[in-house]
Amino acid sequence: MKKTVHKAVKTGYGLGLLTLAEAKKVAASVKKELKLNDAESLKLAKELVSNSEKASKEVLQVAQKHFENALLKSGFVGKSELKGVKRLVMRKVELAKKKVKDRVKKMKK
Repeated sequence: MKKTVHKAVKTGYGLGLLTLAEAKKVAASVKKELKLNDAESLKLAKELVSNSEKASKEVLQVAQKHFENALLKSGFVGKSELKGVKRLVMRKVELAKKKVKDRVKKMKK
């Protein structure tokens, strides 16, 4: 058990990209060692994914902050330009999400 947890912690950022399938594999390994039932194992896998998503968001936020600061310090863009670009990108992302959802709905019909 200690080795399994140590491996999971050692992967660091990799946990930020953990999928439910991967979390189930880790939980299955821990399940054997701790003699957990199926419900407890699934709960552990879901918690791993939840923590993974949180870690991923935190890493991306820090990376974005450093990238924006580097852009500003370089003089490549100004604060107002950066805000405008961020707004534009967010609008495009929302538009793309909407288009994907629409296409998925059409495919299901």
